[in-house]
Amino acid sequence: MIDLEPIQACALNPIDPAVRSAGKLAGVIGEAPSRYSKSPALWNAAFQALRMNAVYIALDLDETRLAALMAAARRSHDVLGFNVTVPHKVAVVKHLDALDESARRIGAVNTIVRMPSGELVGANTDGAGFIETLLTAGPGAASPLLRSLDGIDTLMLGAGGSARAVAFALAEKLGEGKLLIANRSHENARALARDLAKYHRQASAIREDEIAAAAPRAKLIVNCTTKGQGGMDPGGRSLEAYSALAPAAPTSPGKAGGTIEKNHSISLDIARSVPADAVFYDLIYHPEETVFLRHARQTGHRAVNGRSMIVAQAVEAFFNHVCRRELEAARRHTPETRRRLSEIMNAAWTEPTNPKL
Repeated sequence: MIDLEPIQACALNPIDPAVRSAGKLAGVIGEAPSRYSKSPALWNAAFQALRMNAVYIALDLDETRLAALMAAARRSHDVLGFNVTVPHKVAVVKHLDALDESARRIGAVNTIVRMPSGELVGANTDGAGFIETLLTAGPGAASPLLRSLDGIDTLMLGAGGSARAVAFALAEKLGEGKLLIANRSHENARALARDLAKYHRQASAIREDEIAAAAPRAKLIVNCTTKGQGGMDPGGRSLEAYSALAPAAPTSPGKAGGTIEKNHSISLDIARSVPADAVFYDLIYHPEETVFLRHARQTGHRAVNGRSMIVAQAVEAFFNHVCRRELEAARRHTPETRRRLSEIMNAAWTEPTNPKL
């Protein structure tokens, strides 16, 4: 029986008491993953298919409760580990006991593994998942989005935790191609560019009002911001109506905004200026088509959301991190198991499987 009380004490959302009957616990932590995250459906489908006595839940968490949750996880032999989503990927780092090389280099964590000793080790599978979805044909696709990243000029929007992982992964593959980082806070974009330089990776920071000038040279545009994300933030504000290609100024419910039309006008003008063979990639998957992607499609560009990346990073996190010890003990840490995990999780995206409690 899983002892849920210490976990529930940290979470803002109620946890189904039936979870207690599982043998092991894993989950995703973020601002409000219980409202939109696909991860529980993916992981619980995998647990069932592989006949593992474990359950995966979503935990809505305020940053002030991160330390308490990590302390509870250290004490609990029931916890396998966690995934981390916005906005805690950077903030959680200081509460962990160790980082693997990927997380140490990036400075952000999306996967936490609880070791048998109770030690919590952070990793980052976002970058590997992102690159895989760019260069490998996905389910039902005849060819990958891009044959190669070598020499590709890329415009990346955002400088947060997910953006850090994507930036480091891209910078290793672009060769002579340029990586431009645009962010609402120019200093955060500059800080990310400086961190890349420490590892001899080249990138330049630009301001939001410079996106229009940079976009016509890009063959890949990646949205790593929350502009376009569905749902409300804790302040009751929403960014869903905005495109990541232009500034946004969300307002609280009941207050007039007046900036959405301008945001859309700028975004469409920029999308029209981008080369026809460029790819627009949005890490957001809720909603399935953001304003950013709709404008890309309306102007004749290839446009993809974050579904394939979520599945790819989930497979990597499950197979090589959170559940690796269990798979090795059962002699199932094999290429065949990894291939099967990908099939299971892709199928679960459209046909969610409820956890067996």
